[in-house]
Amino acid sequence: MGKRYFCDYCDRSFQDNLHNRKKHLNGVQHLRAKKVWYDLFRDAAAILQEEQSKKPCRKFLQTGQCDFGSNCRFSHMTEMDLERLSAQVHALCLRNHLCFSTRLAGLQYKTFPHPFRPRLLEAGQSQPTFSGGEGHKDQRCRKGS
Repeated sequence: MGKRYFCDYCDRSFQDNLHNRKKHLNGVQHLRAKKVWYDLFRDAAAILQEEQSKKPCRKFLQTGQCDFGSNCRFSHMTEMDLERLSAQVHALCLRNHLCFSTRLAGLQYKTFPHPFRPRLLEAGQSQPTFSGGEGHKDQRCRKGS
């Protein structure tokens, strides 16, 4: 009967030849299924940034449902959801900064490639400390944004 191609994204199979595979891989159903699959693995910061740039979906806010579902170009997140996601992103950012500074303290100077080497302290200078609070300057991590 010939070889069959099974698409894991769409959960369907078809006869494997160049024409059928090309037609399937460029099809709307496959592209949507692939987007849904990869969206499952996006980080919270990317989701927050995308959702903040969208306008709220009026139909979803009024009825709690939207005919477009995950394909809607408007945001289905409430203000409370956005605040919760923002807090999650902020907590992850703080934890990553703290983990990096802890790992940095355990590594030796020579293990860093040239552009990433910490600068040497001159005599009389104290080691800079990480407060772990609101003082860091990472633009991706601003509480409330």
